[in-house]
Amino acid sequence: MLNLRSTCLLVCGFLFLNATAQKNIHQKIDELLASYVCNDAPGLSVKVIHKKQSVYSNGFGLSHLDYNIKNSDSTVFSIASIAKQFTASAIWALEKEGKISLDDDIRMYLPEFPKYEEIIRIKHLLNHTSGIRNYHTLMYLAGFDYDAKYYDNNTVLELAIRQKNLNHLVGEKVSYSNTNYNLLAIIIERISGQNLNAYLKLKILNPLKMNSTFVRVEHGKPIKNKAVGYKKNQDGYRFNTNNQLSYGAGSMGSSINDMAIWMQMLNGQIVEFKSLAEFLKTTETLISGKKANYARGLMVDNYKGYETLNHSGFGFGGQSQLITVPEKEIGIIVLTNAQEIDAPRIAYQILDVLMEDANNIKNESQQDMSFQPQNLDEFIGEFKEINSDMTMKIFVENDTLKSVGSMGRTAAALVQYDQNKFHRTQSQNVKYDFSPSASHDMVISFGGTPFYFKQAKFIDAKTVEVSNFEGNFYSEELNVTYHFFEEDNKLKLSFVGNEDINLHPVQLSEFGNNDRTLYRFVKDANNEVTGMLLSCDGTVKDIVFKKEKDR
Repeated sequence: MLNLRSTCLLVCGFLFLNATAQKNIHQKIDELLASYVCNDAPGLSVKVIHKKQSVYSNGFGLSHLDYNIKNSDSTVFSIASIAKQFTASAIWALEKEGKISLDDDIRMYLPEFPKYEEIIRIKHLLNHTSGIRNYHTLMYLAGFDYDAKYYDNNTVLELAIRQKNLNHLVGEKVSYSNTNYNLLAIIIERISGQNLNAYLKLKILNPLKMNSTFVRVEHGKPIKNKAVGYKKNQDGYRFNTNNQLSYGAGSMGSSINDMAIWMQMLNGQIVEFKSLAEFLKTTETLISGKKANYARGLMVDNYKGYETLNHSGFGFGGQSQLITVPEKEIGIIVLTNAQEIDAPRIAYQILDVLMEDANNIKNESQQDMSFQPQNLDEFIGEFKEINSDMTMKIFVENDTLKSVGSMGRTAAALVQYDQNKFHRTQSQNVKYDFSPSASHDMVISFGGTPFYFKQAKFIDAKTVEVSNFEGNFYSEELNVTYHFFEEDNKLKLSFVGNEDINLHPVQLSEFGNNDRTLYRFVKDANNEVTGMLLSCDGTVKDIVFKKEKDR
């Protein structure tokens, strides 16, 4: 027998029922994006598909400020981390040819890689459960000068090889790390004998007729209709002068027209690539027995009762967001060439327009849900992100559970949707999971990307004698020295490219920089500081620094 929710899902549905409905949707999206209509600033391009039809397609702002070229459906943008699903598709092609297995030890193809206690397999790179540290974070912590220094995939590999430890047990949890996909790119090239761009063109892009999509594997090649990415500052806009050539995790370009084809493939509408769609959205089981939300270059999530496949991207000069709902054969792609434009927020606002009846479905089905509302006081507390100094306060106000983070300005109201699980009232793609776990106390997911928190006991800065933590500390893994010193009764830090960083006490012997970096000092039996363990972004754990006198 169908329950009430199932009945509602059958009776209600997405719009797109007739031409009038389509016109109404087009008008609502236009109104939503009205603030981006301009002739003197960078902007974005947006496309919405239903079944195999484009129901909305528009460009806003300029793709090139020097020449007043407007963004359009053929403008080629950086798609940033959406590139990961293309790299994963190359692994699918190799597996199909019998040249690789997802259970292969990555050291079969990367023999120079460290041999850790546990085997890291291809599947662990695909779903970010390898525990390998994120190279962007490592480079930031080492003081890498992105404007002056060149780096490529060999740089990434060399940096990864120097790391003596992993962030966690292999297969324990999803810990998003770009390094995984750069390593996949190297593996693909070693097996195929071609660069990633050439192999993808041959096996994926050309058969799909995605003629404007490419991996940037070289400099100096003209790209037709390419948008310039901009970052806004006090003087106007600045474009990126970076000359890096690392790829696999990013560094791809595409248009919304090409991405419409890709979204059709993800929705299972292209027969010869149905197995690829299934491959990309297949999730693995974690050590705990739970399913990972991150599949293979895609996040699998549930939004207002529907399974979604999604991924965002962020880089200098732009953001990107892809969402598809296979059950309804719809897709949304938002590509920007202005770093400050929030592509994920826009995409989900558009999805809300398409699902305007979904809230009624959710409300009507409340009585059919399998959980009992819990005492909100159970969830109150102060939390700190694991491997970061980011904090989160959970509290009750006016009989509503709310959260506010150290990087947020206003509290977000939460509503329960399952046992120990909540989502933001205004953003159902942002979820809070308080399910009991030995390794964490709370997980906050943004469209499927998890951030792990533990309850914390923060200390009063006035009780900390900061002079105890002064000195020089060196890391072999990063090949960098950190200088900690006291100034105006506060602890400060300087290292290459970074001067006078203000630090604040977090927990006992811990300091943070208000930018998701945590400095945890190590003491000996005599209570003397002998070292420091550095963590950052939730993706890098406990890089060892030794105090200079102890080196």
